[in-house]
Amino acid sequence: MYFPYLRGRQNELLCLRGLLNAGKLSSKVIPIIEPVRFSSTFFSTLTKFIEMNRKVIVIRNPKVGSFGKEYNDMRKNIEKESDENKKQKLQKTLDGYKKLWDDPGIQKAYLVDDKIVSEITEGKFDAKDVVMINVEKGNYHYYEEYGEKITGKYTIVPKGGDFEDIIGDDIIILEDGYRKAKRNIDYIENPDELFSRNHIVYKKRGFAGFSDFSMVGNEFEESGFAPLAIAIHVMYFGTRGELRVHHFVSESNESISDPARKFEEAMKNLMSWGNFSDIPKTIGLNSLIECYNTGKFPGLGVIKKYSLMHHIEMMGEYLEAR
Repeated sequence: MYFPYLRGRQNELLCLRGLLNAGKLSSKVIPIIEPVRFSSTFFSTLTKFIEMNRKVIVIRNPKVGSFGKEYNDMRKNIEKESDENKKQKLQKTLDGYKKLWDDPGIQKAYLVDDKIVSEITEGKFDAKDVVMINVEKGNYHYYEEYGEKITGKYTIVPKGGDFEDIIGDDIIILEDGYRKAKRNIDYIENPDELFSRNHIVYKKRGFAGFSDFSMVGNEFEESGFAPLAIAIHVMYFGTRGELRVHHFVSESNESISDPARKFEEAMKNLMSWGNFSDIPKTIGLNSLIECYNTGKFPGLGVIKKYSLMHHIEMMGEYLEAR
């Protein structure tokens, strides 16, 4: 099983909805969403998973973004609203969001920290009912002390270190295999990199599945900025079955102007690449190609969305074939 770990930003959510709508999200892929915005897009995405009876894991205690603040802001705005019709409409929306948040079709998950461990050991809820997610290697000390008591329905652990000793039927290995450059232009120096071999070895090593942050990486950035270069990151399988990422970078990188031209340059580099024919032609990759062929610049966020769609669909196809 593959568990892509996504922050609930607009284009990550639209990526999942796009795959669902196209019938390209494999049942062997269960996304993990750490919600960063209390937005209609987030809740409509949950609705889509519920309607299609598909599994999704949602983190209840997000550590990044403004999800909790925006929820509290909405509650305060309802309390302050003097127009009764508007107030009722807002309250109805909030009630609908709460219902989705607690829907039994959504698998609850928690990022392991002192508070969550205390709540479990005090009997407030059973770890076996939720997914326990450990992003930090230092979390191992919780398991040294409490062991099975804080082992979840699935327990996600970072690759390497003492966590390697925790092997069970429902342990998922998490690795951030994406080496993010400081600037897009820096990818020119190292255009092709190993991303992961976990899809090949996870079963041999006793794990139930594998997880990663795709070509976004674990580092969370609230907002980006106009780059000098545009880079398109495309996953593919290497000659030994390993997962690799190739960075296709624009060439007119002297200023931030004319991003449409930069996109065209990066796409030309992609389509003229020697291994292009070996890349699985997923809906995400085909969408990028269609934008290029029609002369449309989709925008930086949509480029990332299509690259994510490509990776997730590709991994689903890989697992379906096994």
